[in-house]
Amino acid sequence: MKRYLKIALRLLAREKLYTLLNVSGLALGFACCLMLSLYLWSELTYDRHHVNHARIYRIDTQIAYGDGRTSDFAITSNPLGAMLAEENPGYFKSFTRFLCVSRPHPALLRHDDQKAYWNDVYLADENVFEVFTHHVVYGDPRTALSQPNSLAISRRVAQRYFGNENPIGRTLTTDDGTARNVTLVFEELPENSHLRYDVLIAFKGAGTEVPKDFTQRLQQLLAMGNFLYTYVVLKDGADPREYARISETFAEKHLKFGLQVANIKWKTWLEPLTDIHLNSGLEYDLPHGNRIYLYAFAAVAAFILLVACINYVNLATARAAQRTRAIGLRKILGAGRGSLIAQFLGESVLFALLATVLGVMLVEMLLSLPAVSALFGKSMTLDLFGRPWLALGVLAFGVIIGLLAGLYPAVYLSSFLPLTALVGRYQRGGMRLREALVFVQFAISIGVISCTLLMGQQMRFIADKGLGFDKKNRVLLTLRGRELVEREKVVAAELQKIPGVIGVATSSFIMGRDIPASMGKAQGNDGAMTDLGFSMLFVGDNFIPAMGIEVEQGRDFSRRLLTDVGSSYIVNETFVRRMGWDNPIGKRIAIGTGAFEGPVIGVVKDFNYKSLREGVEPLLIVRDFDGAPQRFMVVNVAPAGIRATLQKVGKLLAELDPVHPFEYTFLDEDLDRLYVSEERLMKLIGIFAAICILVACLGLFGLAASATQQRTKEIGVRKVLGASTLSIILLLSRRVLVLVAAGAVVASIIAWLAMQQWLSGFAYRAWLNPAWMLLAALGAGTVALLTIGLQSWRTARGDPVEALRYE
Repeated sequence: MKRYLKIALRLLAREKLYTLLNVSGLALGFACCLMLSLYLWSELTYDRHHVNHARIYRIDTQIAYGDGRTSDFAITSNPLGAMLAEENPGYFKSFTRFLCVSRPHPALLRHDDQKAYWNDVYLADENVFEVFTHHVVYGDPRTALSQPNSLAISRRVAQRYFGNENPIGRTLTTDDGTARNVTLVFEELPENSHLRYDVLIAFKGAGTEVPKDFTQRLQQLLAMGNFLYTYVVLKDGADPREYARISETFAEKHLKFGLQVANIKWKTWLEPLTDIHLNSGLEYDLPHGNRIYLYAFAAVAAFILLVACINYVNLATARAAQRTRAIGLRKILGAGRGSLIAQFLGESVLFALLATVLGVMLVEMLLSLPAVSALFGKSMTLDLFGRPWLALGVLAFGVIIGLLAGLYPAVYLSSFLPLTALVGRYQRGGMRLREALVFVQFAISIGVISCTLLMGQQMRFIADKGLGFDKKNRVLLTLRGRELVEREKVVAAELQKIPGVIGVATSSFIMGRDIPASMGKAQGNDGAMTDLGFSMLFVGDNFIPAMGIEVEQGRDFSRRLLTDVGSSYIVNETFVRRMGWDNPIGKRIAIGTGAFEGPVIGVVKDFNYKSLREGVEPLLIVRDFDGAPQRFMVVNVAPAGIRATLQKVGKLLAELDPVHPFEYTFLDEDLDRLYVSEERLMKLIGIFAAICILVACLGLFGLAASATQQRTKEIGVRKVLGASTLSIILLLSRRVLVLVAAGAVVASIIAWLAMQQWLSGFAYRAWLNPAWMLLAALGAGTVALLTIGLQSWRTARGDPVEALRYE
């Protein structure tokens, strides 16, 4: 073993270029693979830090409407969890509910003169700490939320208001003026938690606890407006598949009559806690990941490592000519093939371990950069000393990669016959393998680059697509508190006086976010009322002109007509098409069970009020509000002097509402955040595609160096016979360019299919332009040609006499 190590170290010192290319290629591949593995591990281990994670489930809801449309919700009605637990004590061990009070408006918490907004504030049941695992800093989790007006806060919140003091017994005041007692402080939840919160407020005393009266419970069972998440813990031995029968029995017992009246179907199901993050498609769900993106990252990680390993195989076999005499001599002196294989595998493992060390150092350096955390959308740490199992895994992975990468070269080099090897002749059977591996390398690289370019095309299409309303220079403000909301018209009038403010309107929801689905009846062409599901948007005065929405038929709401408030409706074109109306103006619409019925007074052109992943659904616009203490105000500002205009807006709101800090966001930036995961994926794949090409070209450079060295005499003869430098470069490059072209064909087909799958997640998609795949192929071919050409040019420009003397 010691002798093998000396030989390997001597080789490293003598073959500096060969060592540099091999180690740098493997180090880059290993670093990329390690970083992506850390990200994948974080995504795949969501919520597994909870002790009971294997038995925790979220109850999801499906409602099927009379028109055949279905909606799947991540939320439930208020009393569902409590009723299920009471009626099935042998099945459920516990349950807890969460009601978000900080969306769409962040929640304000005050202590003395300190005030700040928080985005993750929930009402929760007192047994939340039995269901989910928390690291408690101060307080007793068994009683923390057992009393009204009590709240549990994260360490971050505690430090914001109380520094490093123990805050138990201190108070924080919520936006409604209620002073709430701090009863518990917990450490921030891990980043890979699908449900993250900084503040938990006791359900008790909040007016949303489960009613004791059975009739009131039944009335609330079909009410979905509270956006309430329900989690249950199953008892040991309980079969999750049994829940389907429990849900069906529950609906038959409590909801049969109500469902018949509303002409809907209702069911619930259990979703495992550890599956929530990577499942998508539920309405009102929390931000989640995407399983397809994980597959993409895993594929990219495997591709980069494969390209790096291919480099090692290619370079090791290409250098065979330089080692044939040494191999032949050792065989004549009695060395067996097994000892040679052991030596070559040892060299490979040594290369891999050196690359592993360099790769770990590179990852540690990159993870400390804020830009890398922003790129991945989360902070990651390697911490090999704090996680011995990870250190052992990294070391074992390096050894395995070394063995796998070195296996074929070891078998190939040890197979040389002694006499033929001793006289400098060696088998050229590795040539076809090297060509096949170069083909694989560039097929991978071109495929990844093609996907990046096609994703960029789709994201540009999304950015440039007309949404049916104006998003530029629209500023979103939040009006808080009933007093200010009741003075909405005064606020709007004062804002209109500010130079630079073009228009002002109010809305209950922001474009691009979830707009509640509802069920009602609409009058058909035959006069009969038929069931129809639709989204419902509550707006204030001037919303349609302020947003630049075009009225196709009829008119906008008028503030002069009292009948327009809550009893007249505007619909979109999809609503009209769904109903098959010939003349929609005057048609009657009834919301819910018919309590609010009125005529259609206008039709607006379709606009994308949801993400472009979803198509336009029937939309009902209502001039009314539900009495919420907060709402959004849309301010259309002139593009010139936006900063000065916002300063004046902030000063005015500070005078009208001195209690709440001034907060605003731009609508276009808010909409862009809907596609941040796609943008991040595109950037990451683009970066790793460039690394793929770089690693492949490192190997190609080494192959070109070896090839030109072996053909030095041939090049000299050609030069003597009059061959030009360009013709020699093309001679040496032609075979590789053919392989690149063949790889481009295969890569383009695979990239096309992969992008078709990715685009299926968008209701609006760009045409896949083959020119982008051609551009990827030309780019990779150009880089390959330059890589070989630079190495070949030096030999081709040399003195042919010296080339003919070369041994």
